[in-house]
Amino acid sequence: MTRGLAYYLRVSYRRKRVDADLEALDPGFEGRVLDVGGGRRRGVFRPPAGARWIVADLDLSGGPDVAVDIQALPFHEAVFDTVKATEVLEHVPDAARALAECRRVLRPGGRLVATVPFLERLHADPEDYARFTRSMWERCLGEAGLTPLTIAPQGGYFTHLAGLLRFLVLRAPRPLRWPGYLTFPLLDLLARLDGSARVQRSALASFVGGYLIVAGKPSTVQPTVARTPR
Repeated sequence: MTRGLAYYLRVSYRRKRVDADLEALDPGFEGRVLDVGGGRRRGVFRPPAGARWIVADLDLSGGPDVAVDIQALPFHEAVFDTVKATEVLEHVPDAARALAECRRVLRPGGRLVATVPFLERLHADPEDYARFTRSMWERCLGEAGLTPLTIAPQGGYFTHLAGLLRFLVLRAPRPLRWPGYLTFPLLDLLARLDGSARVQRSALASFVGGYLIVAGKPSTVQPTVARTPR
């Protein structure tokens, strides 16, 4: 990934964490990958060279391969090895239907990779509908027929606090913004406190910035167990 001064100064902690998590998952993006909502590439993550990457988005400004709504994907069943939906599901009025569509187009054994915010500001794209907890995502995935493999928190109390202060600097008038940049290394140190064992053992760990979700489509159809009527 190419990261320069502009990336450091302008890109939020949230987006940087999404980039880092996708980079860690990079070796798993193989075969046919459907990137839903990937038309506008806001971070620095780029598709790995070996994957057959199909970009799908409602917004045509980023030049996607196909215009789609994640709630009604125009593809046959079981045609993708991975569906990627980063920072998308909060903008969908029916997340359950979207997850069911992701499962439908995944091959058996395929996986969904998604990121979703929680302690983040509302941002219309074009609308912003929901913030779900880990428990709710587990329920939604299960009802869609997907098996949660990872629902990992992204950021916490101190990352969110540092992000709020950073946001003030970035929205300040230009004469105030330049000295505000000098505080960014201190804010970086503040955000790193979320990774300490002491914070993880405290009530502060209940503050979650968002989640990385990796879920799998079962390799085989689970048999339906018939119940004897009482």
